[in-house]
Amino acid sequence: MALSTIVAAPGLSRSEHRRAVRLGPRATNSTRPIDTLVEAARFDAVEVTDVTSSFLETARAWHTEFAQHESELRDIIGPTWDERQKERGEIIQAIEKGLLLRLLVSGTARI
Repeated sequence: MALSTIVAAPGLSRSEHRRAVRLGPRATNSTRPIDTLVEAARFDAVEVTDVTSSFLETARAWHTEFAQHESELRDIIGPTWDERQKERGEIIQAIEKGLLLRLLVSGTARI
């Protein structure tokens, strides 16, 4: 099994964690480490790789390109353009402040 996820960074204060949850995508509210959660789901040999810096570069480029093609995209996706662009900006801000991490997680199912 392999997946990518965005999580609240470990070691945050309670107020920082709440902010990370508010700025991040759904399901970032867990305070348990991702490897612990995956192991509890009966996976072994769990590996977690932090790809936050690469994701941040991609997120910035996506945000910029989305803005550069605003008129065309508004015609296609309508009023959700504003919400999507706002969410992208919030995730970028949270990553820059060290509140969110992008992780690749892999593991082998127990038999």
